[in-house]
Amino acid sequence: MDKPTTCFVIIGFGPKPDPDTGRIIDLDKTFENLIKPVFDELRINCFRAKEIRHTGNIDVPMYEWIYKADIVVADISTLNANALYELGVRHALRPNTTIVISEDQTKYPFDLNHTLISKYEHLGKDIGVSEATRFKKELKEVVKAVLTERKQDSPVYTYLPKLTPPKILDDLEIPASNSQNQPTFSDLINDAEKCKNNNDFKVAAQLYEVCLRFEPQNIFLRQRLALVTYKGEKPSKTKALLKAEKILEPLNPEETTDIETLGLSGAINKRLFEETDDIKYLNKAIQFYSKGFYIARDYYNGINFAFLLTLKSTIQKDDLDCISYFKQGQQICQDVILICKELINHSAFKERGDQLWIFQSLAQAYLSLDKLKELQSLIPKIGKLSQGKFDLDTFNYQNSELIKLKTKISERNLF
Repeated sequence: MDKPTTCFVIIGFGPKPDPDTGRIIDLDKTFENLIKPVFDELRINCFRAKEIRHTGNIDVPMYEWIYKADIVVADISTLNANALYELGVRHALRPNTTIVISEDQTKYPFDLNHTLISKYEHLGKDIGVSEATRFKKELKEVVKAVLTERKQDSPVYTYLPKLTPPKILDDLEIPASNSQNQPTFSDLINDAEKCKNNNDFKVAAQLYEVCLRFEPQNIFLRQRLALVTYKGEKPSKTKALLKAEKILEPLNPEETTDIETLGLSGAINKRLFEETDDIKYLNKAIQFYSKGFYIARDYYNGINFAFLLTLKSTIQKDDLDCISYFKQGQQICQDVILICKELINHSAFKERGDQLWIFQSLAQAYLSLDKLKELQSLIPKIGKLSQGKFDLDTFNYQNSELIKLKTKISERNLF
């Protein structure tokens, strides 16, 4: 019986920031919508490191598959250091059957200029249907050509033509998606996400901690662990927030341009201010949110930046300072409305994975500016898109807090 053909995919997982533009690229969408369907159609076993069932160090089976897989697809979007390194390993071990892809805004280094790279358009949080159809057709033809022609695609063997590829005789077990044995990395992450969406933050944190033991450098996992840690509020709100802040320290929040890290750091410090009334936390929260907003015109950081400016206006003793911060917050809300409307009016909006958060941010901006009719028109859409208590609780809490702040401002009779 012939051995099944295999494809190992070198790719990050979860949302990743592009170092040049600050855009967030969800690489899970790339795998699920562009890569996996092509190989399923060709009846080729296709999997990532997170699908491999293993005990101990994930690096061992990962490197085995980088070598042994009949085809390797390497996505170098966001210039993920691990993906680039693993691509180099594949090029060193195999002279052919390696396919390199990236989203079309990636500015890859000079050393890759001689490598054929198939490009696709990514919307950030999702991929458009028409683009998925186009790229899958292109990738399918590339795969067929690679398997049929087996042309040399490794620069190592191109420039060192006398080099002989190594050989490993041991067979490897192909990951089986329907196996009932040890859960995969992907299973653990999916379970953690379900727990988060159902407000079961304790179990979600335990699952993310397990994942981080295998991939301690993974930014997405660390961000998620910080989120569910402070949401869990155990053993107390303040201690949970300080623990979450500690979890994020390896990501260097003070220096990073990662939008997700900035947003989380802003949220943690905002809540620390609420718990302690220490103004340093409010100022740090404003710093993080404003940076995230101005770097990438990010609506999430923007609406939270506006909220905190409104909050800061309420604690000013001087009336002019109060008016200044309040007006700044109102202006940011106007900017957020423009950003959200641009996204909503884009032809590919219905294909985005962050529609809920765009509508929520737009709704809060309308509330801040007393545009209640526009706000009410969004409520049914928000309810329909919400996936669990986590989504609605976050939205309702923020809006109730904003109403309290606006009441305090109106009581000062400054406008």
